[in-house]
Amino acid sequence: MQIQTDSPTYTIPSGDHLISLRNRKRMDLTSVKEIERFDQEEFSVRTSQGQLQIKGEDLRIVHLDVDKGLLTLEGNVRSLNYDEDDKIGSKNLLHKLFG
Repeated sequence: MQIQTDSPTYTIPSGDHLISLRNRKRMDLTSVKEIERFDQEEFSVRTSQGQLQIKGEDLRIVHLDVDKGLLTLEGNVRSLNYDEDDKIGSKNLLHKLFG
Protein backbone atom coordinates (compact mmCIF):
# COMPACT_ATOMS: atom_id res chain seq x y z
CA MET A 1 0.00 0.00 0.00
CA GLN A 2 1.25 3.48 -0.77
CA ILE A 3 0.13 6.82 0.58
CA GLN A 4 0.63 9.92 -1.52
CA THR A 5 1.33 13.14 0.34
CA ASP A 6 2.45 16.54 -0.94
CA SER A 7 6.04 15.33 -0.86
CA PRO A 8 7.36 11.76 -1.06
CA THR A 9 5.33 8.56 -1.29
CA TYR A 10 5.38 6.39 1.83
CA THR A 11 5.06 2.62 1.71
CA ILE A 12 3.23 1.07 4.65
CA PRO A 13 4.29 -2.47 5.57
CA SER A 14 1.48 -4.98 5.26
CA GLY A 15 -0.32 -5.50 8.55
CA ASP A 16 0.63 -2.13 10.07
CA HIS A 17 -2.27 -0.13 11.50
CA LEU A 18 -2.40 3.44 10.27
CA ILE A 19 -4.94 6.25 10.69
CA SER A 20 -4.85 9.31 8.48
CA LEU A 21 -7.23 12.13 9.41
CA ARG A 22 -7.58 15.17 7.15
CA ASN A 23 -9.16 18.28 8.62
CA ARG A 24 -11.36 16.08 10.85
CA LYS A 25 -13.48 15.43 7.74
CA ARG A 26 -11.91 12.39 6.03
CA MET A 27 -10.30 9.39 7.72
CA ASP A 28 -8.38 6.50 6.18
CA LEU A 29 -7.69 3.37 8.25
CA THR A 30 -5.61 0.28 7.55
CA SER A 31 -5.62 -3.17 9.19
CA VAL A 32 -9.37 -3.09 9.73
CA LYS A 33 -10.57 -6.58 10.59
CA GLU A 34 -14.29 -5.96 11.11
CA ILE A 35 -16.86 -3.17 11.33
CA GLU A 36 -19.03 -4.30 14.22
CA ARG A 37 -21.61 -1.52 14.10
CA PHE A 38 -22.01 1.92 12.63
CA ASP A 39 -24.38 4.79 12.16
CA GLN A 40 -24.03 8.50 11.44
CA GLU A 41 -22.71 9.24 14.93
CA GLU A 42 -20.52 6.25 15.85
CA PHE A 43 -18.42 3.51 14.28
CA SER A 44 -17.13 0.50 16.20
CA VAL A 45 -14.22 -1.02 14.28
CA ARG A 46 -12.01 -3.96 15.22
CA THR A 47 -8.42 -3.34 14.10
CA SER A 48 -5.14 -5.19 14.50
CA GLN A 49 -4.44 -2.86 17.46
CA GLY A 50 -7.74 -3.37 19.30
CA GLN A 51 -11.30 -2.09 19.24
CA LEU A 52 -11.61 1.48 17.91
CA GLN A 53 -14.59 3.74 18.62
CA ILE A 54 -14.99 6.67 16.22
CA LYS A 55 -17.54 9.30 17.19
CA GLY A 56 -18.74 12.25 15.17
CA GLU A 57 -21.53 13.65 13.06
CA ASP A 58 -22.73 12.67 9.58
CA LEU A 59 -20.23 9.79 9.45
CA ARG A 60 -20.42 7.59 6.37
CA ILE A 61 -18.35 4.97 4.58
CA VAL A 62 -16.73 6.28 1.41
CA HIS A 63 -14.59 3.22 0.62
CA LEU A 64 -14.27 -0.26 2.09
CA ASP A 65 -11.89 -2.97 0.91
CA VAL A 66 -12.49 -6.00 3.09
CA ASP A 67 -9.69 -8.08 1.53
CA LYS A 68 -7.03 -5.43 2.20
CA GLY A 69 -8.53 -4.15 5.48
CA LEU A 70 -8.92 -0.57 4.22
CA LEU A 71 -11.67 1.80 5.33
CA THR A 72 -12.31 5.44 4.41
CA LEU A 73 -14.86 7.52 6.31
CA GLU A 74 -16.15 11.04 5.81
CA GLY A 75 -17.99 13.28 8.24
CA ASN A 76 -17.15 15.44 11.24
CA VAL A 77 -14.87 13.35 13.49
CA ARG A 78 -15.06 14.34 17.18
CA SER A 79 -13.18 11.54 18.95
CA LEU A 80 -11.19 8.33 18.57
CA ASN A 81 -10.87 5.85 21.41
CA TYR A 82 -9.12 2.47 21.55
CA ASP A 83 -10.42 -0.19 23.90
CA GLU A 84 -7.60 -2.64 24.49
CA ASP A 85 -9.63 -4.71 26.97
CA ASP A 86 -11.22 -6.48 24.01
CA LYS A 87 -7.82 -7.51 22.68
CA ILE A 88 -6.49 -8.55 26.09
CA GLY A 89 -9.69 -10.37 27.03
CA SER A 90 -9.57 -12.58 23.97
CA LYS A 91 -5.95 -13.53 24.74
CA ASN A 92 -6.88 -14.39 28.34
CA LEU A 93 -9.78 -16.55 27.22
CA LEU A 94 -7.57 -18.47 24.80
CA HIS A 95 -4.93 -18.82 27.47
CA LYS A 96 -7.51 -20.23 29.89
CA LEU A 97 -8.75 -22.72 27.30
CA PHE A 98 -5.42 -23.86 25.88
CA GLY A 99 -2.99 -22.44 28.36
